[in-house]
Amino acid sequence: MSLPHLPLSTMLLRSLPNLITAARLALVPFVVWGIAREAWGTAFLLFAVAGLSDGIDGVLARRYGLASRLGAILDPLADKALMLAVLVSLTLAGLVPPWFPAVLVARDALIVVGAALARRAGRPLETPPLAIGKFNTAGQIAFLAWLLGSRALGIAAVGAEAVVMPVLAGLSVASAVAQGLAAWRGGAATGR
Repeated sequence: MSLPHLPLSTMLLRSLPNLITAARLALVPFVVWGIAREAWGTAFLLFAVAGLSDGIDGVLARRYGLASRLGAILDPLADKALMLAVLVSLTLAGLVPPWFPAVLVARDALIVVGAALARRAGRPLETPPLAIGKFNTAGQIAFLAWLLGSRALGIAAVGAEAVVMPVLAGLSVASAVAQGLAAWRGGAATGR
């Protein structure tokens, strides 16, 4: 198999969204380091850069037709790696109770296991992401950014955190149920 004979600049442009996503994935250990060292300003700044890069790579991929199969895999992987690493780090730092990341991880694990079982049964799930799932992810990202940013600025609002975490956990469960129902209906509608 030979590589296409395209100018280097064209190849780089076509790969730009994936390169940005890879850079976001590479930021994960540095965000974790910032949290572990209680360098909240650094952790927040790097988390914010990662969040901006998520928006930029998505816009580039959609607007300029640069979406790729690799990007479709790498982008959610980078998002989940960042979220999981930050959640676990904040839990180990004592800022987030262990039940919170457990609920969020259980939701994702349930979706992955459901998809694997459906594929094994010959009913691959082809459900697009739902609005509730996107809202759920946006809420989690905003909460983590707020948590890191408030620490960076020396603001403590423990009461707000105690309210937001159960709301986000409930939203996570609701989005898993909605995704499961959509997948079930989609499989039934196609006769699989």
